[in-house]
Amino acid sequence: MKLNITAAILLLLNLNCSAQQKTVSVEENYKNWNWQNVHVAKNKYISLAVVPEAGGRILEYNLGEVPSLWLNSKMLGKTFPATDEIKQNEWRNFGGYRLVPLPYENCSVDKEGNKGKRWPPPVIIGAATYDVKVGKNNLGFQTIEATSGKQKLPVPKFFRDTGFVYPDKIEEELQYSRILYIKPNSSLVYIDHTLKNVGDAPVKRGLKISSQHISETELGMHDGENYVAYVPFSKELKLPNGEQFEITTNAEQRWRYVNRNRFKLDKENPEHVEKYYNHGTNWNGEVAPGIYEIAYDYNQMAGIHMIASESWLCYVNKKTNTAFAKILEPYNSDLEYDQGLNNAIFCSGLSEGYIETEVQTPLYKLNPDESFNYREIHGAAQIENAPVLAVNLAGVTTKKLTVIKNSNRITGKYGVFNEGTAVLQFKSGDKVLISKDIGLVNPLEVFKVNISLVKPKYFDTMQIVIIDTDKKETLLDVLYFQ
Repeated sequence: MKLNITAAILLLLNLNCSAQQKTVSVEENYKNWNWQNVHVAKNKYISLAVVPEAGGRILEYNLGEVPSLWLNSKMLGKTFPATDEIKQNEWRNFGGYRLVPLPYENCSVDKEGNKGKRWPPPVIIGAATYDVKVGKNNLGFQTIEATSGKQKLPVPKFFRDTGFVYPDKIEEELQYSRILYIKPNSSLVYIDHTLKNVGDAPVKRGLKISSQHISETELGMHDGENYVAYVPFSKELKLPNGEQFEITTNAEQRWRYVNRNRFKLDKENPEHVEKYYNHGTNWNGEVAPGIYEIAYDYNQMAGIHMIASESWLCYVNKKTNTAFAKILEPYNSDLEYDQGLNNAIFCSGLSEGYIETEVQTPLYKLNPDESFNYREIHGAAQIENAPVLAVNLAGVTTKKLTVIKNSNRITGKYGVFNEGTAVLQFKSGDKVLISKDIGLVNPLEVFKVNISLVKPKYFDTMQIVIIDTDKKETLLDVLYFQ
């Protein structure tokens, strides 16, 4: 009888554990998007949707009811054949989370057989239907696994006088796959990207992985100043041209773009010249030490190139004070990156417009049947204010841990990625001298520190850690004392 009771308890524990891990469902016509078999990962904090027929893209990543991703309403329910015979005006941009093989400058051929770039980018890996299924990883979490068809390169390019120009031979074959999962009590999304050489010749390739973010409160408002991206930078890290950063347009290009696509401009009008004859006024610059802010500008079609010195990017909706961060693999100066970049931020004037946070992997030499893997972790949190000063696996910092001079008052402001308990610790070396719970936290609530606490006599470190519901401890912020 004792054995039976024990077995029953274990069964109930296993059933409870399985129920906790069930985070993925397959939905028909999810949110009236008119696609079938939309794979949805959801918990009490976030929702995420992967659409097989929309190039396997993630078309939703929401914190509560606040969306981060722009969805192209004109493309809802559409599917396209898996062909790269498309013209420049036929870009199948569903919105959301998309990818392009790098370098994109050598993905097509011209009339003389020379390598070059083509817009739209390669379709099979970027917009054709993916094979998507539900799986389970070795941690016990349900996964959404998306796999592209075989992308053949170079792709044909269309010319008005000759039609499509085709390569003499296929030189590369690539296949992309993605595995992602979420946990029940967290806003974090764990994403593993794989690019495999499925051809019979060596290649050197990487990936540009972009999130197209919402950039206006309502359609037509064009209030992009409220939708920003943050890039951490170091003055020691320069682009290949020796500059700290570059804007991918100039005054004349911007003038022509606005004049052609928005409204007629007059260079005899001083107001027009002051407002539009520049490379954009949305590059807000260094808004905190080592933190660059970019706001969305509807009358702009350009990006900023700057090496991210820390392993993160962050998009913020200032109207809702919601932060959506990407934690990247660390920049490695020993590796080769396309254009020397591990990221880019881009303002698009297409459709109603959107701001992109773009992650660029290193370029890897792959022999046949070889692949490389790249991990991103996305996290979302409610914050009280911007700018974002730091991001890590625990959350977002908007005011760093501080001791008010000549007092015992300790302050700081954060958004957190995991449900759990915030703990303030004083340490000497590796030894914790004092550990005090200072509040319950979760991704939907701003976490503010404003307490008085008697400090120990001798210590060298003060830090805040988050202990999540699985009892895992993650460092949020730290302050060192000499």
